[in-house]
Amino acid sequence: MASDPTAADAGSLRQQRRASRRTLGRDHLLDAAEQVFAEHGFHEASLREIAERAEYAVGSVYSFFASKDDLYSACLQRRGSQFMAGMRDLLGRDAPAHEQLHALADWQVGFFREHSAFARLVMRSGSFTPPFTTPVENPQIGANFREAHQLQADLIARGQREGAFRSGEPAVLARVFSGLISALQLAELDTAQRGEPPPSTDLLHALLDGALGRSEALASGE
Repeated sequence: MASDPTAADAGSLRQQRRASRRTLGRDHLLDAAEQVFAEHGFHEASLREIAERAEYAVGSVYSFFASKDDLYSACLQRRGSQFMAGMRDLLGRDAPAHEQLHALADWQVGFFREHSAFARLVMRSGSFTPPFTTPVENPQIGANFREAHQLQADLIARGQREGAFRSGEPAVLARVFSGLISALQLAELDTAQRGEPPPSTDLLHALLDGALGRSEALASGE
């Protein structure tokens, strides 16, 4: 007996709707979890509060995530994947290293401003680089951080070859770059709590130039 193409199409549409609803539900839980983890930290956050914010029953959370650790890991991986995609795109463009360094700083600051709960979550963990102080058993998260650091080090090495940056181990200077970004993020958290506007990235550019630029280039205004 020949199959009914109409029934097959209807079944396919139902599957697509179910998959779409599941993806939407997962995203709602991740959004809620990101907020709760940012506010309370991993250990004090509860699945009950996360479920309530997402308007789910607590038991429904386990249909998406195996545990609180799994949910926390998924929060980090989601934003980490978005972060890495944007970073690769920016650094894949053709531009002088000095310009790209400023552009990368602006982009990273913009990313954490857009995802402010994620920024607070990461800062609660103590650092933008591993090891985290809370349980994470996801090798992709560590791989993302290592790749981000390597991309920054590669950019600095290229800038050294172009004569734009001071000499020194690129991996160490990449840590300096990350440290300045983290310092700005901490300052932004403070200003946000006081209801003040965020710090200007012009100051960040000046600090980066002072920390990474060649002294002779800075003196000549290059």
